[in-house]
Amino acid sequence: MKDEIKRCIDVLYNGGVILYPTDTVWGIGCDATNSEAVKKNI
Repeated sequence: MKDEIKRCIDVLYNGGVILYPTDTVWGIGCDATNSEAVKKNI
């Protein structure tokens, strides 16, 4: 699990987008302070 968390942190730090499970659907996440990453989610 630690490897997956580290990978997610690396992806977020580099302006990427991650998927994460919630109770009902998959969530899409990014660094909200990175405007280029936010544009990928739109």
